[in-house]
Amino acid sequence: MFKLTFTIIASLVSSLLFAQANSSLLRIAHAGGQIGATTYTNSIEALDANYEKGFRAFEIDFSWTSDHQLVCMHDWEQSFERSFGLPPTAPISLSDFEQLVRDRSAYKKCSLTSFMQWFADHPQALLVTDVKERNLDALEHIGSNYPQFLTRIIPQIYQPSEYTIVRELGFEKIIWTLYKFSGGPLAVLNAIQDMELYAITMNTARAEQNLGQELDALGISSYVHTINDYADSLFFRSLGIDEIYTDSLSLPREQVLMAAGTVTVSDSRRYQAKETKSQNLVKQISQFFSMPRVLYSLDENFSSTKITSNQVLFRDSEPGQLKITANGNDPYLNFPNLLNPSTDIKIYIQLNVPDNTTTEVFYTTRSNLNFSELLTMREQVVRGGNEIVISISSPDPITRIRLDPGKIAGFYTIRKLEVRSN
Repeated sequence: MFKLTFTIIASLVSSLLFAQANSSLLRIAHAGGQIGATTYTNSIEALDANYEKGFRAFEIDFSWTSDHQLVCMHDWEQSFERSFGLPPTAPISLSDFEQLVRDRSAYKKCSLTSFMQWFADHPQALLVTDVKERNLDALEHIGSNYPQFLTRIIPQIYQPSEYTIVRELGFEKIIWTLYKFSGGPLAVLNAIQDMELYAITMNTARAEQNLGQELDALGISSYVHTINDYADSLFFRSLGIDEIYTDSLSLPREQVLMAAGTVTVSDSRRYQAKETKSQNLVKQISQFFSMPRVLYSLDENFSSTKITSNQVLFRDSEPGQLKITANGNDPYLNFPNLLNPSTDIKIYIQLNVPDNTTTEVFYTTRSNLNFSELLTMREQVVRGGNEIVISISSPDPITRIRLDPGKIAGFYTIRKLEVRSN
């Protein structure tokens, strides 16, 4: 029985490796992949174990030592403490790092040199670099010292400005990872017009905002990190994501789960959370419209002469709507006094925004007459249409509201804004 099971698994690994070898997009083992129950080791043992499991692309973290060498370490703070049981430190020398690996590490954490020795012995493997500081210096160092591996190294860049420089260093495949990029989806879509990328990598928050679908429409491949649950991987595929960075979800393991057919998108906790959020919003909207007293409404009370604004140009609007152009990063609309101040109010907003941003509602009370950060409610909104219900409770009656629709310039449409209370 054991021999038969081993034969089936070996056959499965072989077929999946063939499929990956003929695919332009490979599954990526995060920080070398999981070894035992441990992640982030960036170690030879992790590389060996996950190569055996079928991984062929390995993301490795690199940090600079004090003597300007590269070692496979995520950082000199939490990662250093986790790896060696010592307090966080400033960068240490290569020799001190190697001594700590021998004396205090459960695994053979790599230096650039030892990784490249392993790399040379595994010609099917690909390296995906992750260098938190001085990325361009690191890539120049790697490329100049190991030019024979340029076609097998996929550097990650963090800002669009790095793209041309990395191309000129001789790297053919480049991943743009977005975790240091502050722009929203529109900024990403604008920037990639000047790049030929292997893929774009994003965190789960960006992926849940449907950036993968927009990239897919343009023929751009995408990854999400870090996914270890098969149901979650199905969920993100349903959002247009092509592949994943993972600690432990190897292709053979996924294939077994897929063949069993017992796991679906609905088993994903992320899917369930999204569904719960959607259901809660439906309840909030129903509760809002059950409140009898309308304290302000664009439909009934709107008058542009009674709205003061900042960094806003008004455009032609339909009845009950407000179309504006924000010409700065601090636009706001200051609405007139509420008809009947109340201590508990709800605000319902339908809002179109030009890119992912933060919408804020400031309010005043009878005892706090000025808008301030202390009396503010915030909601994260995504490019396109959004529905928001904001509840505010105050010891004093709430007298006015101010809407800051977003933190970026561009076109906004407030399709509905209404304030109610019981």
